[in-house]
Amino acid sequence: MFIAGEPSGDNHAAAVIRQLKILCPSANIWGIGGPAMAAAGFEQVMPFEPFNRMGYVEVLRHLPFFLNAKKKLVKMISSSRRPDVLVCVDYPGFNMPMMKEARRLNIPVVWYIAPMVWAWKRGRAKILGNQASHIATIFPFETQYFTPYRAPATFAGNPLTESLPPVKKSSQKFPANGNFRLAVVPGSRPQEIGNMLGVMVDAAKMLQKKYPGVKVTVSRFGRFDKNLFTHAVKNGFELFDGPLHELLQKSDLALVTSGTATLETALMGVPMAIAYRTSPVSYAIYKSLIRINHIGLPNIISGAAIVPECIQDGATPEKLYGELDKFVSTPSYWLETVEKLSALRARLGEKKPSVEVADIIYSYMR
Repeated sequence: MFIAGEPSGDNHAAAVIRQLKILCPSANIWGIGGPAMAAAGFEQVMPFEPFNRMGYVEVLRHLPFFLNAKKKLVKMISSSRRPDVLVCVDYPGFNMPMMKEARRLNIPVVWYIAPMVWAWKRGRAKILGNQASHIATIFPFETQYFTPYRAPATFAGNPLTESLPPVKKSSQKFPANGNFRLAVVPGSRPQEIGNMLGVMVDAAKMLQKKYPGVKVTVSRFGRFDKNLFTHAVKNGFELFDGPLHELLQKSDLALVTSGTATLETALMGVPMAIAYRTSPVSYAIYKSLIRINHIGLPNIISGAAIVPECIQDGATPEKLYGELDKFVSTPSYWLETVEKLSALRARLGEKKPSVEVADIIYSYMR
């Protein structure tokens, strides 16, 4: 049984499921997951979309749904559909209670993509370390947080270094005459897009006004309702429905909502400005809990501000435009950032987590 509750988890779990099908073609793989997992041979027992929520306010608003979903799933694993292994893919708010239920029923739990205990809620390390059977991390520095506890923790490699194509050297040349191709990446949830797209489009329009050669394309990853993108279309910006890496391959610069997409952009060698804005209540809670200096994954992994971040009240069109303008107007800054992003990819190594995690899961299946 797999549980993945948002798009990046769906994609990363799908790769593991394909590998599991090679190791054990007869495996019955089911649970909560999205279209990528379904395409890999996974049985969805509940619709995926309602699980894709973020932020304290948004989750509280849909709390009855989550409580009812947990009740149904616990009933399944307690009787008719007891799994040999439960695989929790990120999504800690829902998966940690499910892990505890599985542990109570003596069902092994493999956790893939550990919660960011190095950033906040460090108490989760103890819970996960004592309740899971095995923890597969996606950053090499994460395993140290679980060593005091019973569950083995393994760096399995990062799924993006496995799935993304290599960066072409030809794409690492500074664009001439301000003819930049700007990718606007507002997020993978309707809620994020609603919060971020307006300010991003306004910032891109300001950049385009100064540099008429700038071409702007907006990622519509997940093919959300086009009404969410009305502001972008009205400003004459193209929408791109395909995989994000395909858009990044033909981009020189990006404006990205904080999340997994920032790491994908970094690993594709595209300089960016990171933006993030949420409800005042959620932001106040996050700010009181966060224990790190950066919010963007490229900066967290590097331990330095290699790309600019514009957060909450700082995520204004003017400030975002200012950060983008520095890249367009200063070739040395753009080129230095490209070099730092290349070093980031090398730091994450060449392990293939689909293979590593599938082997771990299969060891419990056997």
